[in-house]
Amino acid sequence: MYSFDFLLANDDETKGTVYLPGAHAANLPVVIYCHGWGGNRSLSAPVSLLCEKALASGIAFVTFDFFGCGETGGDYRLMTYRRWAENLSNVMDWCVTQPFANPHKTGCYAFSSGSTAALRLAARDNRIAFLISVGTCISAHIGMNNGGPGKTLAEHGAALLAGDTRPLFGVDFGIDFYADTVANAPIYTIGDVQCPVLFLQGLQDNPYRCADAQMAYQLMTHVGLPATLIELEQGNHALNNTADEAVRHVMDWLTSQLTIS
Repeated sequence: MYSFDFLLANDDETKGTVYLPGAHAANLPVVIYCHGWGGNRSLSAPVSLLCEKALASGIAFVTFDFFGCGETGGDYRLMTYRRWAENLSNVMDWCVTQPFANPHKTGCYAFSSGSTAALRLAARDNRIAFLISVGTCISAHIGMNNGGPGKTLAEHGAALLAGDTRPLFGVDFGIDFYADTVANAPIYTIGDVQCPVLFLQGLQDNPYRCADAQMAYQLMTHVGLPATLIELEQGNHALNNTADEAVRHVMDWLTSQLTIS
């Protein structure tokens, strides 16, 4: 295995890491990992195992830190999913021009809130060749134990518009975050996603994530879009308790998609 770090000359100075089967690997399929809320690009189960299996199959693996996270940094209070989708777009811009990448076989493995960014970008960017979505977030149903962004926006809209903030998961967000999360959730544009999508969902996850995976699959297949839903009975939110099973499903599906393309 060969790896190196990169830094993008964009507004957020996105930082990431590339993993390759060898130093001179070229024209490979690429999986770009999109981490979840408050996470970073570090490799933990099942992502670490997926990276290992991908490299063994001649697939490059790219990770990066969204704005507000890891080495990219930034004030998390200014995070929005629009901004995260732009971060991913910038990584795509850079990745598909690199010698190691096959630009026609570059896609994403997106976890939790990372799936929000990836699905939003996939709805308008046909460069994404495939997408694996784990712990899918297509609706505004996050932080629902406190009512979620929709309830916060409805109850505190005037204060937010006046420049006040309200907390979600301990972070004080302003109107930009709440308005973007509610008005631009991927549920509204998932019918525009043209690439094949695997929704891989642990049934021990919270009910909102389980429902989002089901809805996303139904919405895509209803209009004839290429989607697959695999539910793991014992899987948790990250599927780290069923890593072997999860990665086996991902690699089987990914291999079939790369063969088709």
